[in-house]
Amino acid sequence: MAGGHMPVPQSMKAKLWEGHPTAKEGWENTIYFYYGVSFVAIVAILNLSPDTSIEAWAQQEAQARLDLKAKGFTDFEFGKHYSDVENSGVSESWDKFTMKAIKPGEDDDDDEEEEDGEEEEEEGDDGDDDDDDDDE
Repeated sequence: MAGGHMPVPQSMKAKLWEGHPTAKEGWENTIYFYYGVSFVAIVAILNLSPDTSIEAWAQQEAQARLDLKAKGFTDFEFGKHYSDVENSGVSESWDKFTMKAIKPGEDDDDDEEEEDGEEEEEEGDDGDDDDDDDDE
């Protein structure tokens, strides 16, 4: 048994992309751009999304109870959530923002414009359904 070598398969001798053009066709750069934008968007969405796990909620609830206990509140009820928006002071700032964003008493609908248009139609209509009175 002399040291015989294994024959090299024909597939190992083949050139990569043989018979196919290797020059860019024009659509590759667009695809690469959108792959990059999509990757960045997906990473941003996944990293910036809020943590909605039960552990995150429990940590916020425990912190809210500790804050209330530090203020002297000791009558905690089982099943009551103390980290709600109403109890955290966020609702007051939201109400102030809402009052600044809208002008109370301002009518946003177009009721007056519609009524004006209807009045003009009624004034222009003299009750005659015949439009060919001028011919006679």
